[in-house]
Amino acid sequence: MRALKINHLAVFVIVVLGQLIPMGWYGLFAQKWMSLNKLTMDTIEANQSATPYIVSIIASVILAYILAWLFVRMKIESPMDGLVTGLAIGFGFTFMPTMVHNFFSFRPYELTWIDGGANLIIYAVAGLILGSWRKYA
Repeated sequence: MRALKINHLAVFVIVVLGQLIPMGWYGLFAQKWMSLNKLTMDTIEANQSATPYIVSIIASVILAYILAWLFVRMKIESPMDGLVTGLAIGFGFTFMPTMVHNFFSFRPYELTWIDGGANLIIYAVAGLILGSWRKYA
């Protein structure tokens, strides 16, 4: 039996998509997201910084490598298994904690679907890529 190993090119693609997916997602929901967070364009423009983008890239690298490592350990070898596993991990480890955090912070429920939805899509796509684009030792 062949041993799975981390596909570094797939991880790179996931990191890139981990930046592009939220850009599109938050582009769709920008006005609603700003309203739910009580933000204005003036506030956003006054606080422009590269820091959130740098942190986002670093977080995407960490997420992609941990997910790739888990998939190797779990022997995920099909696109459907990757998709379902990615969704399950995204739902359990990002969406639900986001919901709890928002409820305890008295933030609108809709915000959970905007912020958590972006993460669900990222994890689902990452799982699909890792399940489809396998590499063996």
